[in-house]
Amino acid sequence: MKSVLENDAILEVDSHITTSIKNLNSYAKSFFKIYFKQNPDLASIISVESSEKMDFEGDIMISFDSKTHKTDLIKDELNIFSPESVKSFTRGTSVTVKSKIQKIDDETITLIGIPAKDVINCFKAQKSAV
Repeated sequence: MKSVLENDAILEVDSHITTSIKNLNSYAKSFFKIYFKQNPDLASIISVESSEKMDFEGDIMISFDSKTHKTDLIKDELNIFSPESVKSFTRGTSVTVKSKIQKIDDETITLIGIPAKDVINCFKAQKSAV
């Protein structure tokens, strides 16, 4: 995943995830790389190791009890991280997330996130007389 941040900074997230349906858990090692568009050779990289438990209700996967086990600063060529900011790359309080499962083949599935709330507040814009 790649996102553009302010000041032409780029955030790339590369995650390696191992999931065990038998043990109902998942383990991930993710790398967060930040660099600037004009000089992509200089970068700051943080790695995060995390896990979560899961359960199934029909074609819905429920993820819960997420935990961050280890957070490391790999390199900080941009001088943007402090020890406190590296620690902030954690999942925080565990939340329950539900996803709809779509099977692609015997080894591949796609997960589509289900919002916790499906209420969307809307209002109608009114034209003012000038």
